[in-house]
Order: sequence, then structure tokens, then C-alpha cells
Amino acid sequence: MNRDDAKRQVQQSTDIVRLIGEQVALRPKGKEFAGLCPFHEDSNPSMYVSPAKQIYKCFACGAGGDVFSFVMDYHKMSFVEALKYLADRAGIELPRHRSDAPAEPSDSPTSRDAMRKASEAALKYFRRELADEMHGAIARDYLQRRGISDEMIEAFAIGYAPDGWENLTEAVKKGGGDLRTYEAVGLTGSRNDGSGFDKFRHRLIFPIFDAIGRPIAFGGRKLREEDEPKYLNSAEHALFNKSATLFGLHLAKKPIIDSRTAVIVEGYTDVIAAHQAGFANVVATLGTALTRQHAIELRRYCDRVLLVFDADEAGQKAADRALEVFFSEPIDVAIAVLPEGLDPADLLANDDGPQRWRDAMDGATDAMAFHFARVRRAFEAIDTTSGKQRIATDYLRTLVQLGLRQLEPTRKGMVLHQVAQLLRLDLATVDRMLRDLAGVASAARRQVEAPAPPVEQPATRHRVEQLLIGCLLNRPDLFHAQMPDGRPLDESILPDDLQHGATANVYSLVHEWLSQHGQFDAFDLRSMIADETLLRHALDLKLEAERLHGDATDAIERGLHAAAEQFATIQARERYETEKHESPEDDDIDARLLQLREHVKTHKDMSRLPRMSN
Repeated sequence: MNRDDAKRQVQQSTDIVRLIGEQVALRPKGKEFAGLCPFHEDSNPSMYVSPAKQIYKCFACGAGGDVFSFVMDYHKMSFVEALKYLADRAGIELPRHRSDAPAEPSDSPTSRDAMRKASEAALKYFRRELADEMHGAIARDYLQRRGISDEMIEAFAIGYAPDGWENLTEAVKKGGGDLRTYEAVGLTGSRNDGSGFDKFRHRLIFPIFDAIGRPIAFGGRKLREEDEPKYLNSAEHALFNKSATLFGLHLAKKPIIDSRTAVIVEGYTDVIAAHQAGFANVVATLGTALTRQHAIELRRYCDRVLLVFDADEAGQKAADRALEVFFSEPIDVAIAVLPEGLDPADLLANDDGPQRWRDAMDGATDAMAFHFARVRRAFEAIDTTSGKQRIATDYLRTLVQLGLRQLEPTRKGMVLHQVAQLLRLDLATVDRMLRDLAGVASAARRQVEAPAPPVEQPATRHRVEQLLIGCLLNRPDLFHAQMPDGRPLDESILPDDLQHGATANVYSLVHEWLSQHGQFDAFDLRSMIADETLLRHALDLKLEAERLHGDATDAIERGLHAAAEQFATIQARERYETEKHESPEDDDIDARLLQLREHVKTHKDMSRLPRMSN
């Protein structure tokens, strides 16, 4: 099996709807599926996935392509990495290829590839140490006391960093690794004399994975009472953005998509305890407050987020910060407070813990209602009018800062109604107070509501070229169809006739392929068009033609003939105008040009076009 055959087999074995559906919640829409585009801040489903054509396209930001394109863009992989990833996923063994050889030593030790390999090697090292009969005994005893099962140890790839300053450092040296790479991912440090040391020492290790299960960072829990801090996390680096990463997401993603709900807790062991108890849609932040990046990430998978906090003051403040993040995001947020101040791991360790967990999730309070309840208690605890006015003003100022006036109208109306009831004011008064507090709200609103500047349309010739090739990509069987000048398409329109660079390059490759093979399907495109940028342009052309004409074969055929007629008209007009410029005194040219212009106005049959004298 050669490389092209392997690519085709991998592509045919990968269902693009399932692939993208593992990363983005998709819903059926006619013959396609729609979802929030992960490549821009999408508020309305703008990305469409076609199971028939095995391609995707976002009509807002322009992202699109096939299964390889999605993996490359979403997971930041090269084509070779994407091919290997999809082949492994489909259980296909790829043929050996010279380009599969390891990178030359000249590659930077802090390159993303080197850092990824170091993280994978460290993961294996920590897991070996946990399994070691002598070294890992204390860590295994801790896991047993916490009730963490062998299945969860395996699923979360829990490990152990042995006591001592240079255990990992010496293992890296012995294995021929580069300590600069391990320092870049936050696993080792360097002393003034140039020697290295381990940053994780005598700690239980919780690997932190990206969305597809690749280790990108590590968290360490102390095993000695005197060690500080209790939890130590990797510093941020090229692969690891703490504010956008959620612990356990690689395991929770599918359950979150299936349930349309994500549950967020505060610690590693809380996530593991929830998964062990059968609640697999649970993730945790990494020692940070919930961020907008977390919110954007979760919106791709679900409609609802449950935030699990302690009932103490710290939990209340965390709920406030979470409300700030999610306030202007189109997602439902609820607060679940566990009973008796227990954390999830302690609650779920009880025999009735799973049922009490379900009760807490079922009884979760809408975030705004949770917030309202706290303000109401403060409002009702004050007897003076001035005190109530101060609370009302402060609360409205907070809502303005959170972005109340930019909310979607229906949601804003619901919030305003609740605010009016809470403060015992009429809606008009609340709205007036909000306008006063916003100050420049009217100007900002006018700016938001101002019509967008018109999008410049491509030149007519370019547009016709794009539609012509787009139709051909949908109906390659029309390559030999008769055109308005009586010749087949492959003879009537040559690649050199096209002026739009990318479209002309696509047509050149298509023309060459069809001349040799006579036909192609969706899985041939990557063999036909090796350049990734050109391939995506070709897919854009194909989708645009289908969107304009529909997917019926006769509609595409009519579209191709219409584009070919317009193209011939444009070509003829350009030739006549060139001839007119070169021979301005030729009256016969004027007559033919006039006849051509009349044809363009009345859209007469192309066969009746005036012919060039030569």
C-alpha cells in the first residue's frame, strides 16, 4: 500500500461527523450537521458538517476542509501527525516513509514536538515509579486510603515522583534526553553550576492532558505533611495554557456532549471520585478561577454548566467570579452547593454519596437566582431607605459591568424582570437607572447597531471562475460536456484561461487528473491536490457552488453551463475590447462590439455570438 492509498483508506475509515462531534456538539440540520465553530468565538452555529461529502465549513470565519484539515487546525498538528493520529484511531497501519524518520538533532530542544515527547516520556517515568514495589509504596498506600480504584489510576494515568532532587534528571541523562526540554515543560530546573534538579519530589503525580489525551503538564500532590504547597502545578508553556485547560476533559468530553451538561469541581481527586462513582461529565479548573477561555471551550460541548462549590465564603466568592465569566455567554449556568460543607470526594466516599450527589445536581440553582438570593438577603436586612437605595445602585452597577446591556434581548428582559422584582421597582425605573449608570450606553448601542460595512465582492471574472470550477468539483463527469462554443469543457476552457491564481491552480490540477483518470470522488481530492491551502480553496469552491445551486445533480449542471456561458461572454468581451484598443479605426470591430454588448444585456444563446475574424 503506497502513501496515497493509505491516506485514502484513513480518510474513508474516518466519519467526519463522529470525528468533529467528539470535539463539538453537533445537531442535525437537513442533510448536514451544525455546531459552534471552534475556530472563532461563535455565538450561533456557523459550522456545517456534510456526512455525504465528508467535509466541514464555517460560513462565518471561513474555516473548512476534510478530516485531516480539522485535526491539523483543531489539535495544532502537522499533516503527518494528523495522518498518524487518524490512522491509529481507525486501527490502520501506515507504510513506512522516509519522512517518518526522527527530526534532525538541529531541531530546537524547546520546539513543541520536543516538549510533547518529553511530556510523554515523563508520564511513562512517573507511572513506572508508582508501580515500583519499593519506590511507589507510599503513593500507592495514599491512593488506597483515598479509595481510588486501580481502574481510575489507569484511566487518569496517575504516577509518582520519587523523593530526592535528581531522580528524573538522572533518568533523562541516562536515556539521552535533553534537560533543556524538560526544563521548558516545567519538570526540571537548573542550578547556578549548570546541574539540574527535579521540581516534583515525593509527590503523587496527576498528568494533565489536552482534549485528545496527550500529556501537556503535571500536577503534584504532597505526601509529607511538612511539604508545601499542598498542590504543585507545572508552569505555563507553549503546550499548556492554564486558563484554557480543564483537568479530566479528555475523559469527560464525550459524556459532556451526550448529557449537554458539564460539572465543574475544584480538585483532581474530586474529578476522579466523580468519574469513579459513574459521573463522568465532571472536570476541574487548575488552581485558577473560572475564565472566559474555559467558558468558550465548554460552550462547544454543552448548553449547561453546573458549578460545584463549598458553602463557605470562598465558595460564594468563586460563584460570583464564575457568574462574571458566564454572564454574557449563551450558556445556562447553575450553582450546586454540596451538603454539610463536604467536598465531592468526601461526599462520594459515603454509601449514600452518589444519591446525595444526584440530589445536589438536581437541586442546582440558576446562577442569577443564586446571586439574587444573596442580594435579597442583604436588601431585606436593611431598614433604611438610603441603605436600600445604596444596595440597589451597587447591584445595578455590578450588572452593567458584567455586560447586562449587551445580553441577547430575551435573556436581558428576563434578567431585568427579576431585578425589578428583587428591588421592588418598576421596569421603567430599573431601565432608567441602568442607562444612567452605563453613561455612554446609547453611543455604544448605536455603534453596535450600526450596519456593517458592505463586503467587497470579488471581481465578476473571478466570481465566474470560482463558480465554474466549484460546479465541476461537484460534477466531474461534466468535464467533457459540450460548452457554448460547441467544444467539450476540457478543450473549451484551459487552465491558462483562468486569471484567479488559486482557482486557476486548482483547475490545473483537476484538469490534469481528469485527463488521466476521467473521474474522481471526495477521497481522491488529497491525492489530486497535495497543497493544503489549495485543497481548502477547492473545498470552499465546491461548497459555495453547492450552496448557490443546491445539491441536485441537474441544478449543479445548469450552474456549470451558466458559469461557462458567462465566462465565454467575458472572454469574448475582453478580446473585442483588446482588439478595439489596438485597432481603434476599425468600424467592423465597433459593430461586433456593439453586437456583443447587446448579447450581454439580453443573455442570448452563446452560439449566436459574433465571431472573431481570425
